[in-house]
Amino acid sequence: MGLVMASSSMVGILMDLIFPQLLRGAGVKKLAGLAILGSLTFLIALFVSTRWPLVLILLVGMAAWGVYYELDAFMTKQFVAVVAPAHKRGMVWGVVGIFRNLAYFIGPILAGLSIWHDDQTIILVAGAILVLAYLFFVLIKIPEGQEEIESYRISIVEEVKHWYSLGATVWPVLLMSLLAGIVDASFWTTGTVLNDILGNMHPAGKWFLSMYMLPSLFVGFIVAKWGIYEGKKKWAERFLIVGGLILAGIKLFNSVWWILLVVFMASVFFALAWPLVDATYSDFVVRMRRGRKHMIGISSSILSLAYVIGPIIGGALASWQGELMSFVWIGGLVSVAATILLIVTPPKIRLPEQEIQSWER
Repeated sequence: MGLVMASSSMVGILMDLIFPQLLRGAGVKKLAGLAILGSLTFLIALFVSTRWPLVLILLVGMAAWGVYYELDAFMTKQFVAVVAPAHKRGMVWGVVGIFRNLAYFIGPILAGLSIWHDDQTIILVAGAILVLAYLFFVLIKIPEGQEEIESYRISIVEEVKHWYSLGATVWPVLLMSLLAGIVDASFWTTGTVLNDILGNMHPAGKWFLSMYMLPSLFVGFIVAKWGIYEGKKKWAERFLIVGGLILAGIKLFNSVWWILLVVFMASVFFALAWPLVDATYSDFVVRMRRGRKHMIGISSSILSLAYVIGPIIGGALASWQGELMSFVWIGGLVSVAATILLIVTPPKIRLPEQEIQSWER
């Protein structure tokens, strides 16, 4: 199961190395269409696996999901860079986060209602949602950016060199993404186990994951209303510090209600940090112009990496000191790391813009 779950993230990292060069001339609409195709491939593989439950088929399905997820990330980040002026990017990412997390909230409910029938019913319901997404894709006019690149030469070695150059300057933001991603991955792996443990202790314990998801459904409105334009990096780091400190206090009292309160409050601050980090990436994407997909690639790969190492860290800590204590350690790690970042992150990150433009010639 671990191999199957990790495979999509590993494929995602590989796609992040390939897509910036393979899709350098692709606009928002093309990326959205390819993402829908990737999602369809994922559903077909899962449908086939209900008849022939072979690991190879599941790996193909998860690989397709990894391709879809990265295409969706490329499409969304390019879309925000095209439609949002600099002073509204935090607001736009806040709104995007609301709808994205609403989908993550509703999806399990629909799956839970469908599972009373059979596995194929879940996939058919997901397929119906995909058809609806395709209809929106056809009917809605999607703004396109100016993409002038016609070359499609692919070199993973060259892309790694590009990432090295970018990483040397944008590493504080990359580390923020990694920290936030590790927290999220820990909740969706170790947290699922803890959800069942707490549910057996008290009926309210079953709300553990729901308390983590709930703030993401409304915090985006706060970010949109706030309209942070300057200092997004510093504010994101402050929110990560506070969220980590709160999470580290999850074991102060041996009460399910206290645990739920801590998770909810910590999630509020983590949810505030996410759109500000994404908005910072959008600033970089706009400044990079034709080289924008290299920035999208490295930022997406960091999140994929978080979903590879997050479950490993969470699982190791849970085996060592228990599931609940693992969140104490993760909260402390995030808070300490974010504090260091707050001290060392420069107010203005300067990209190697002349070098970036030479990549596309």
